[in-house]
Amino acid sequence: MSLVPEVFKTVGLTKREMYAIRQLEYGKADADAQRVALAAILKKICRTYDCHFVPESDRQTAFLEGRAFVGQQITKVMRLDPNELNAMQEVNSNVR
Repeated sequence: MSLVPEVFKTVGLTKREMYAIRQLEYGKADADAQRVALAAILKKICRTYDCHFVPESDRQTAFLEGRAFVGQQITKVMRLDPNELNAMQEVNSNVR
């Protein structure tokens, strides 16, 4: 059994990915760097597409699910039609 809980394990980022994320932060990422940064965020940092079940640990499973939720929300927004986004905002503004 590993001493590092499953929730803290990540696939290491490459220098290229780290640099791309930094470029993204400063608004200087070209199209290729944007793709590299987004892929690293979704696949490695958020672990969006991984299996999140940790046997005998509901808390670690829940933590991983929360982490993946961030990636799922990014993916959802990327694939939304702008008209759908406007409709969602109107519905959300009416909910109090």
